[in-house]
Amino acid sequence: MTLEDALPTFIVESRELLEDIEARLLDGAASAKDPEALNAIFRAAHTIKGSAGLFQLDHIVKFTHGVESVLDAVRDGRVPLDDELVALLLECADHLGALIKDVASGNLSASEESEWAALPLQERLAAYLGGNLPGATKASEGLVWFSEAPSSGDAEAQADLWHISLRFGRDVLRNG
Repeated sequence: MTLEDALPTFIVESRELLEDIEARLLDGAASAKDPEALNAIFRAAHTIKGSAGLFQLDHIVKFTHGVESVLDAVRDGRVPLDDELVALLLECADHLGALIKDVASGNLSASEESEWAALPLQERLAAYLGGNLPGATKASEGLVWFSEAPSSGDAEAQADLWHISLRFGRDVLRNG
């Protein structure tokens, strides 16, 4: 069996692990008091990250590592699992589900859109770790995504149009 042959198994197992993560997070109050539930959520994220690494799905590894770091802080008691964090972790699970869906459709590397969708999630995760999320890129580091305007209409007029999107971090103006 080759890694290519194993990819469908990774996709199925990752989806099952994400379902488990979501189910346990939706019972957030119980999970915060139940170390085994927290450990199960952490292990599921860790398994997705490790398996993605086998297939060189670095964008999934990078994103999941951030989620795993926050979950580790929750397990250690450094970060409380409150409703806001549960909501964030559910959003992260949805994002991971979208990344897995991309892999299932044959896109084995991150699209620009998925990278940009990850930025606000990574910054919110980083806030739980004192602003330092391993491997994360900060939108406030001057990253700007340029994309050409849609090509409909007058070609000459469209050549001068651009859509620029810039997302600043929560504290970007606080310290100058």
